[in-house]
Amino acid sequence: MAEHRAWPTLSDADLTDPVTRELVRRVAAGWMAPDAVGLRQVPATASIVLALVAVEATITPAHPPLLAVAAVLVAGVQIAGVVVPWGRFPPIWRAILPLGQMAAVALLDVGAGLPRAEFDILLIFPMGMLALRPARWGPALALAGCAVVLLVPAVVDVGRVRPVLHAVVTFLVLAPAALGAHSIVQATRLQAIELQRARDALSDRARQLQDSRDTLRSIMRAATEQGIIATDPQGVVLSVSTGAERVLGRDTDQLVGSVITDLVPPDPPVVPEPGERGSDAALRRLVGPAAHGGTQVHEWRTALPDGTAHDLELVVTPRPALAGTAPELPAGYLVVATDVTARREEQRQQDAFIGLVGHELRTPLASIIGYVDLLRLDDASFTDEQRRYLAVVERNAARLRLLVDDLLASAQMVAGAPMSAQEVDVVDVVRAAVAANVPIAAAAGVGVDVEADPVVPLTSDPQRLQQVVDNLLSNAVKYSLAGGRVLVQVGAGTGSDGARTARLRVVDEGTGIEQDELARITERFYRSRETRRRRVRGVGLGLSLVQSIVDDHGGVLTITSEPGVGTQVEVVLPDLPDPTA
Repeated sequence: MAEHRAWPTLSDADLTDPVTRELVRRVAAGWMAPDAVGLRQVPATASIVLALVAVEATITPAHPPLLAVAAVLVAGVQIAGVVVPWGRFPPIWRAILPLGQMAAVALLDVGAGLPRAEFDILLIFPMGMLALRPARWGPALALAGCAVVLLVPAVVDVGRVRPVLHAVVTFLVLAPAALGAHSIVQATRLQAIELQRARDALSDRARQLQDSRDTLRSIMRAATEQGIIATDPQGVVLSVSTGAERVLGRDTDQLVGSVITDLVPPDPPVVPEPGERGSDAALRRLVGPAAHGGTQVHEWRTALPDGTAHDLELVVTPRPALAGTAPELPAGYLVVATDVTARREEQRQQDAFIGLVGHELRTPLASIIGYVDLLRLDDASFTDEQRRYLAVVERNAARLRLLVDDLLASAQMVAGAPMSAQEVDVVDVVRAAVAANVPIAAAAGVGVDVEADPVVPLTSDPQRLQQVVDNLLSNAVKYSLAGGRVLVQVGAGTGSDGARTARLRVVDEGTGIEQDELARITERFYRSRETRRRRVRGVGLGLSLVQSIVDDHGGVLTITSEPGVGTQVEVVLPDLPDPTA
């Protein structure tokens, strides 16, 4: 028995072979190319030509001229499909080609003169070409052309039995096939469009992600003055910027994988809570509010591997998980470290200079004020003009004394000088400050009113409290216009915890402060635009000193202002804690 050998099929082809896969790709691409109109006519042309050859070779045709016309027509259709630049014409013009092939099938059928319709099957190719068109005219022309071709033998009467019935049955078979093919192709085409859109969107997203990664990498490389450190929730370093190497004095390989609290250990060390590990306590102090979605900003003094001590400003914020990276970064913290050692050294030198200047000015100033007081003892021997000169000296000496006191107090506050807690009556302090400023206010044409409770007791540092009142009252008088008034209100209050407080409010009718300057008005040496415009004397220390004293006192300073109307400054101070308690 001869061994049966199966013929290879397309499914047997090894499509993993590069040559085969490339051949299939090129054939498919060529078939679907917009200018491959002639190529798509080849199946119908070949089938009709083979049918013509079979008829000539096997039978005597009834009408040979019709076969010749069919041959010429099908050849003309094929040549037109190849030669004509169909891309220049509307798509519906391409329907001429399959309709011409249908006409050739009709001529073949009638010309052969066979009693049975052997050639109806040849309609499948031109019908398919029309039905596969995306527009609705495609299947409509396919059905119309099919109906005409099937009815031609009945009209011409080639001697067939029941030709009309045959035409109807054949049409009912071919029509659903054509419509079904059109529907399937339409659905496939829509899916292809959606798939292409999805590919385009995915490509755009991938490009955006790559751009974001490139931007992030460039930022991390360019950030050379700040150390940017990404950690996980346990503080393990996952990624660092180029600047982190300089700020922390270590290579990237040494930083990644380390624990952030080992790189910047707390000084002094943190005492863990019961059941808490030391590393967890250190991390808790480092991240602070960032553990609950807030932001922690503080200074941290640490020693680098070379033994030098550096001041670091650390900003810690929560960092969400970063998906789409390789590897993916889990949620954690982002630490931005800035080396402020040089800045702090400059500030220390500046404060030392301010303190030195203040002390150097105090001695000659004390002599000036002393001699002015001596001259006042013999006031009767002076003329009116001499008294005016003496008043000018006295007034400017008092102003200079306030400036020197502010300079010294500012230097002491920066150095962390403690307050001396005593029981004082805030009303007495306020009235003494008002009495000292009344001559200056009178010279400026400004009135000063006081509204106070009989007694407002408070545990405070009398000298620091005096500086707060002096600076607020001096500013109010200085920035008031002639004819204006300054109101000073003093009252006792109670804090949210039930503890006693003292409330001081100073309201003036001066030039006011612009809203964009209110946030900076308590910075050291800051002077507002109005101050510079009017050339008001001062160095910008008054409100910064008030803010420092209020902060050290645990109080609250609130400033509200409206340009052209005036400014209100309110200070709420609680009792200072008793250092002996």
